[in-house]
Amino acid sequence: MRFKQLLLLFLFLGAGLLLSPSVQGNEVEAQSSVEQLEAQLPQATGEEKGLILTQLVEAYRDNNPQLSLDYAEQALAAFAKYPDPERHITVLNNMAWALISLGQYEQAQARTDQSQTLSKNVDYKRGLYVAVTMQGIIYWRTADYQSALKNFEQALEIAKEQDDTRGIANTTNYIAIIHQNLGDTKKALEYFQSTFELQQQIGEEKGIAVSLNNLANIHGTSGNYSLALDYQLKSLTIRERINDIPGLAQVLGNIGLTYFYLEDYDKALSYLQRALGYYETLQDKLGIAEMLTSLGAVHQRKHQFDAALHQYQSALDLAKEVDDVAMMARIKIDIASAYIELGDANLAKHYSEPALQNIINLNIIPLQVNALLVSAKIARLQGETTQAIHLAHRSLELAIDIEDKRMERDVYQYLYQIYKDKGDPAEALHYLELFKQVNDEMFNSESDQRVAFLLSHFEAEKREQQIKLLQADQSLKHKEIEQQRYTRNVWIASLCAGFAFILLFVKRMHQNKINRSLNENIKSQRELIQAVAHEFRAPLARVQLAFDMLEDSLRGDNTKALSNKINDGLNELEKLVKEALDFIQLENKARALHTSEIKLGNMLSQQLESHVDLYGDIHFELTEKGPQPCIVQADSHQLNRAVSNIIRNAARFAETQVHVTLNNLSQHYEICIEDDGPGIPVAERQRVLEPFVRLDLSRCRDSGGVGLGLSLAKKISEAHGGKLSIGSSSLGGAKLTIRCPKNPPANNNA
Repeated sequence: MRFKQLLLLFLFLGAGLLLSPSVQGNEVEAQSSVEQLEAQLPQATGEEKGLILTQLVEAYRDNNPQLSLDYAEQALAAFAKYPDPERHITVLNNMAWALISLGQYEQAQARTDQSQTLSKNVDYKRGLYVAVTMQGIIYWRTADYQSALKNFEQALEIAKEQDDTRGIANTTNYIAIIHQNLGDTKKALEYFQSTFELQQQIGEEKGIAVSLNNLANIHGTSGNYSLALDYQLKSLTIRERINDIPGLAQVLGNIGLTYFYLEDYDKALSYLQRALGYYETLQDKLGIAEMLTSLGAVHQRKHQFDAALHQYQSALDLAKEVDDVAMMARIKIDIASAYIELGDANLAKHYSEPALQNIINLNIIPLQVNALLVSAKIARLQGETTQAIHLAHRSLELAIDIEDKRMERDVYQYLYQIYKDKGDPAEALHYLELFKQVNDEMFNSESDQRVAFLLSHFEAEKREQQIKLLQADQSLKHKEIEQQRYTRNVWIASLCAGFAFILLFVKRMHQNKINRSLNENIKSQRELIQAVAHEFRAPLARVQLAFDMLEDSLRGDNTKALSNKINDGLNELEKLVKEALDFIQLENKARALHTSEIKLGNMLSQQLESHVDLYGDIHFELTEKGPQPCIVQADSHQLNRAVSNIIRNAARFAETQVHVTLNNLSQHYEICIEDDGPGIPVAERQRVLEPFVRLDLSRCRDSGGVGLGLSLAKKISEAHGGKLSIGSSSLGGAKLTIRCPKNPPANNNA
């Protein structure tokens, strides 16, 4: 349903990558590294300064648009003293592109106007071509497609006059995208194919990668996911080879969408989150909004509506920030679809009605198809069946016109449901047959086999070289091992025969003595620690009492501040001593469990509620899987403490969310606590369960406790016959799992 709408805006990102070489102008400058240029800048004067600044503007345009703009302002000041028209035009065009990336369209329009005027004055055709193209992009981003098409056609004529093959390819690509937005799929495919042929003629890898991705997008809209994935993987291979970061962000997002429509949601999330990371690095608000919208769609398919609506709202805020009317309308339609699934017709209509009107005004046919179907679903939800059928037929007509197979299939399925509910079996059967026909065209066995082949072939290509190197290395090592094996075996046999008797004798004589000594030492150490901890509490109490008396007798702001600091320190020390005593009692098994019947679902819900106020910026979510309720015999106080320690630890390190899952398995229950923080490195997972060990505070949201929380949780879990394990979460952070047996061993002591 959403493939065409999501990929239309990806075409803008790809087109921007295609434009990159065009923005730079026609001159060939001396190539220097960015570091060398920045080092030379302070000493540069006159025309040399303008040259260096121009190169820096181009170098930072894609990866750091704001820094590019800063250098551009310096360049304009230099050109005011030392005129250089062509470089001046190049800087203006680069400024326009950077401003477009930041969603500042009015400022970008002003720079393109200046560039056009200056280009005409000095008869600089290349600069004029880029300026006209930039204005077309601005019209496109503000959804004025007819003006955009007019500008792109004008730019194409300039490129043809100059016999500029690269410029012709770039502009042909833009014209294809406009036709795609206007719903003319056949014409768009013709222009995309023409662009691909021109890029192959030029031989520039970045342009070829963009064309492959655009072809993938248009085939994806017709439901040909195997061919779309084929093009996307080829594009990804090129972009990885040339380290094209913006291009990688774009193609990873598109692959994520393909997996979304192949219903492999875990892989879709993986690729979309990788793409989001790249866009955040690039500070590309448009790309970030696209990825958030796509992630929202995945969560909606998984019926995680809170997460979906959160992603949609974040994307909508960004769309408002860049003033992208088309994107705002599309996101509102997505929000409406989520509320339809939640059964809230009023909220769905609140978002869909203004969005549909904007889409009609902008004449974005692909978006109209989905918006009309969403409106039909709202009408049906409100009991207006006749209106729902009318809107569904309008959506179907547009879907057939633009050859959107997925939307056509979805409308047939929707009409089948309507007529089935109305009790009209003849019409229901008619639309069911049409649905099956289109669905079979999209997902036949040959297509499924093709997708499987592409995936396995792509993975094989990436690992082929590593496998060859590994095989060669193994072959050499095998020969060395064969040569050394006989000598090694002789020495091993001799040593074993010589030391076997000695080792057995020493072990028999000293094992008991060593064990007794070790047990005595361990017992002494524990008793000493426990004694110190108990003795430590008495002077602490006396200090605190004396301090309270001192505080009553003293006055003044400085004295109060000092007293607060001392009280805080004493409280922290008291907490440390209490934690240490609890750990020692658990370690020595000196505390009996007071078991009772506990409903784990209720306990986890209460724990999450207690942490909401402490961590207001974190989204806490509980999911219960399997038959409920999950009831276990356990010490309520101790088990609550273990869970609380782990949830608090997750919240301290989380970025935005903590997810708790309760699994009812055959032999035991599992409590999985996950976060989207930095995670726990594999090398530290055992160590972090030891007492007084704390993770790197630089990754933590607050200073936290004393390093006993997880070790206490581990001991409590083991005391109940369970265990605590650490792994990686699909959210990106850590995953801590408490396993509780359904029938715990009797007479466990903590």
